[in-house]
Amino acid sequence: MGILSSSGLPIESSQLQVNLVQHAATTVGAVTINPRWNDSTADSFTFDSVDDYAPSAAAGGNAYYDFELPMYTHTTNWYNYTHDNNAGRRSATSATAISDINRMSIYAQLGVGDSPHPGFDYSYTRIAILKNHPGANHQYITSGPTPNYSEPRTLADGNSNYVNFKVSGQYYAGGAYGGWYCLAHYQSNLINTATSIRIINLGGNTDARSRLRVIDLVCVLHGRLGSTGM
Repeated sequence: MGILSSSGLPIESSQLQVNLVQHAATTVGAVTINPRWNDSTADSFTFDSVDDYAPSAAAGGNAYYDFELPMYTHTTNWYNYTHDNNAGRRSATSATAISDINRMSIYAQLGVGDSPHPGFDYSYTRIAILKNHPGANHQYITSGPTPNYSEPRTLADGNSNYVNFKVSGQYYAGGAYGGWYCLAHYQSNLINTATSIRIINLGGNTDARSRLRVIDLVCVLHGRLGSTGM
């Protein structure tokens, strides 16, 4: 039996697997992101220039990676409407089923550093998480048309928690001992119409201790079926 809301309607959720296109092994997918800085410069980082949005790693290559989302997860009705007795859902203003998806969660399995069993807070890095916005003046900046580089388009519509935060852990046995991290839990307007999530590895320690592997990334859509829902 499903979980019911306070109004007696079933609470539903669905899971979206975000595809990882790089592979560390035949059975475990992983994306490796090298750190932008291999010193304490990352500790006080804030966005303030164009170079902050697609930075290079200290060891070469990119210090960021874009994870493509498998669908548009609109949180507003716009002009979509199902013309039946109850608009297809709870009321005449609820419109179609997709507008019932009003909250999201994002979980990631991350590996940090190169050393197995390194000890608490030995391998760590700082990361930023942005989302894009199709049709905007600037995909990863909230301002426009003139860009203000101090206004990154983070998850949850400009939430400053995603500008620079620290994660620690280990990477061992192809990710078998990497930890699952809750990057966002049951938040509204988390990605809106975004089609990709950009994770930037800011670093903060040596390359070997701040290298980031994204082993798995999962989006969970939370919603409710209405009185005429299937």
